[in-house]
Amino acid sequence: MESMRALERLRRPRDGAVRVWQAVAAKENGFTMIEALLALAAAMAVAAVVPALLSVRLLAPEPTDAFSRLEWRLFLQQLQIELNETRQWSTGGHVLYLQKWSGETVSFSVVASRAQLIRQVDGAGNETALRHVRAVSYRAGTRGIFLQVTADDGTVCEAFVARAF
Repeated sequence: MESMRALERLRRPRDGAVRVWQAVAAKENGFTMIEALLALAAAMAVAAVVPALLSVRLLAPEPTDAFSRLEWRLFLQQLQIELNETRQWSTGGHVLYLQKWSGETVSFSVVASRAQLIRQVDGAGNETALRHVRAVSYRAGTRGIFLQVTADDGTVCEAFVARAF
């Protein structure tokens, strides 16, 4: 009983609640505005240095006068769209023929003098589908087309382009 009264005396403020409130408020810790700005500046400095430290080959720009993986992927996407609009396809080994539902015949072949894979509709036009191409070969499958492209620099890219339906 005596120990309980001693604890109550320790807990009870002697000069009132106002003084206890001031003592508690003085003990609160936090960041000042200057500390917060310094922390933000340090975080921004680290964020600015990280990309320079990462020398990732995938993020490096490719030369514009050589075969590009981005152009290759774009060509495959366009060929797949073209294949989805096709009734029938055939190949002569190095030339791909697509018979459209509209009756048009679209062909893809390499022009060796320009090192380009071109697209023609009914034998007319020379739309460049892929640049810096040395050779191309096609194999027609039941559900799509196997293609192999050899670039000017000797890079060989292979893909299977399938019909969506």
